[in-house]
Amino acid sequence: MRDVAKVVSVTEKNAVVEIEKKDECSKCGMCLFPKNVNSVKLKAENKAKASVGDLVIVESSEKAMLISSLLVFLVPLILVGISAFVNYLFIKKEISILILSVILIVLWYTILAVIDKKLSRKSGFKPVITEILKENNK
Repeated sequence: MRDVAKVVSVTEKNAVVEIEKKDECSKCGMCLFPKNVNSVKLKAENKAKASVGDLVIVESSEKAMLISSLLVFLVPLILVGISAFVNYLFIKKEISILILSVILIVLWYTILAVIDKKLSRKSGFKPVITEILKENNK
């Protein structure tokens, strides 16, 4: 996936970029844009050596996006299914399905925060600034 972004800040190897919400995003709802927000900031690898204020192309790996989607959406569904199955076999109370499902999902997202930190350090999982479209004229 390719997006146009503006560089907000720069460190040694990375840059924080701001991506504006596209019109298509309001219809989909599957990306990282909350409903009432028009832009989002994210950290990207600065391979193009962009400076603050530059307009750049940011690319994200399709593989990384697929794995992220599976971790965020599919695993919680599987956990709810497991909790329903375990409760059906052993406990047989509907409220316990809800309680166990909530506990498993909270636990999963806690684990996912740790996984996210580790994956963001790996090459291929972090967005990359590949091209400078327009340099900031200071």
